Amino acid sequence: MKAYLVNPRITLEENPHANDFFKFLREELEKHIETTIISSEMVLHSVGKPTNEDIVILFNRLDDIYSVEFQSFLREVVDAGTKFLPISITPDHRVPPSCIPDPQSYDVYEALERRKLTQSQLETVAIALARDAVSILQPTLTRRNMTLFLSHRRLDGEAIAGGFYDALCLRAQNRFRDLSDILVGENAQEVIENNLRKSDAVVFLDTPRSGESCWIELELKMALTMNLPIVWVKLGEDTNRVELKIKPADSPHFVLPTVDLSLRQVDQNLVDAVIHKAFNISRENAKNIFGHLQRIRDLEREGKITLEVLNQQNYLYQVNIPRGGYRYVQRPMTHLVSFYGRIPRDDDKTFFTCSILEQGYSKHPRLGHIYDAALMLAPMASQNNQDLLDDPHFIDSCDDYVSSLELLFRGNLPKKQNKKGVIISGAFPDCDPDYQQALWNALCAFVQAILDRDGTVIFGAHPTFQQIIFDIAKLRRPDDFVQAVRMFISKYFVTQATIDEISSQATVTGIDPVDNDRGKSLTAMRKAMINHEDAACMIVIGGKTQRPGIPPGVDEEILLAQSQNIPVFLIGSVGGRTAEIASELHKEGWKKRPNQLSEELNQELMISPDYARLANKLFDSLGI
Repeated sequence: MKAYLVNPRITLEENPHANDFFKFLREELEKHIETTIISSEMVLHSVGKPTNEDIVILFNRLDDIYSVEFQSFLREVVDAGTKFLPISITPDHRVPPSCIPDPQSYDVYEALERRKLTQSQLETVAIALARDAVSILQPTLTRRNMTLFLSHRRLDGEAIAGGFYDALCLRAQNRFRDLSDILVGENAQEVIENNLRKSDAVVFLDTPRSGESCWIELELKMALTMNLPIVWVKLGEDTNRVELKIKPADSPHFVLPTVDLSLRQVDQNLVDAVIHKAFNISRENAKNIFGHLQRIRDLEREGKITLEVLNQQNYLYQVNIPRGGYRYVQRPMTHLVSFYGRIPRDDDKTFFTCSILEQGYSKHPRLGHIYDAALMLAPMASQNNQDLLDDPHFIDSCDDYVSSLELLFRGNLPKKQNKKGVIISGAFPDCDPDYQQALWNALCAFVQAILDRDGTVIFGAHPTFQQIIFDIAKLRRPDDFVQAVRMFISKYFVTQATIDEISSQATVTGIDPVDNDRGKSLTAMRKAMINHEDAACMIVIGGKTQRPGIPPGVDEEILLAQSQNIPVFLIGSVGGRTAEIASELHKEGWKKRPNQLSEELNQELMISPDYARLANKLFDSLGI
């Protein structure tokens, strides 16, 4: 199981962008998988023959005129059944070598454009491609037969949801639909929550009356809190459509205004497209485990734990955690952990148990297991482990496990910051809906890190963000969640009654409107938020770019923060206006950087998609 990476010099003329992309791609691949670099035509036939378990990554030419040596190498690789990942460095390079059997090229230009990133963030899409290559080779990351949760409004969506359900059954996709799968007498909310926890993605069938449903609102809210990918399918006309209280993204993935909602049938091509979209978004989301792995390796590099690779293909490790504070020598805690980019199934549990036995960890008949816990770590919401204490083998949240290790050692860090309030600024970026999941990943990671450090989340009301922040606070800080979240909201948009209602979930400050003017009222709210006495810094994520008559909100918030000497940190890989600002500062060599961090760390904030790791590095450096 290897990646063979072909140097662009072999297939392209001199191309600085290709050389930079190759460098970033190589660095990321080598972190996760054995990588062989094919640096020249001289070594094409001496690097070892790739097999059907390997992948070859190459850069396309403008034409199909490759050297005789390279074509011979490609024919050998095709015969071996090796997988391919061709790279199109510009839109003119999209056609791969003709001898490759129908692969889709990775279009670098399109990847930047769809994420609304700039050329300065070439490294971000190189990291994405590297992780995609690894996920193709790693069985614990993705599987095509996903479990899909159908969220729909019965009043006007029951028939078409039935059509989707039938189509998924025919395709052998696992699925959950509340009308069919909740038994009489069961607690509906509990069943829905349990099934969401077991789902790889949600398919939201948004019909005109969906906005009326408290169950739709609950399902979307829970899915977003769990950081589950959501495919948004907007069905029916906009006439008399009830506005959604919770929006999973800035815009739907599919819009079908003329579909007949009364029929229990659906276009089969649409169903296939939705399944394909769910798979692609889930695979993108699965790449989050690489950030968690980096956090584990950071702890090992700092000498806090030891890490032994047991099976690289299945991300199976032995983690040893030292014990202390006792007179006599103690053996370290020993955990066997396997990282999953998806929700494990029953066959995964069986395979996991067999893998442990193959590594020699059999149970002693009298002394039991020689390890303390064996964990399958998945991208899922926090689990109630009280029910699992009798058995050391269970599935747990990947983020919770890594966070628990970090928390164990964080007590030794010096606290340099008396103020513990962190302002969150941002909005959905103007990018492809597929990549708006990155905003949720970043938002959840930073909010969780703030709350886990006993900090305070400060933000201006955003109708979608606020509910997710409230729910994360209730989960991470159940005893003081109201005090842990400080929300500012302009009375230009809401009444006092709404503010009073929200005050049960957060500490809410209502700001009087100014001259009945939207822009002036928003400015007044932003000033009050940034002048909060506990504000230590501002995190900026996403944000709208220029719109006619509406300046980007993050620009004003950044200027207000700087006027109060509040450091600003730009999380650029989410895209949007934040990416543009970070790229402008990068081009100037970070001479006007908006904080006291090094150029290197600001560059990492601009590029890296590992948001939980970024949050910890940032807050550790600030002493929060």
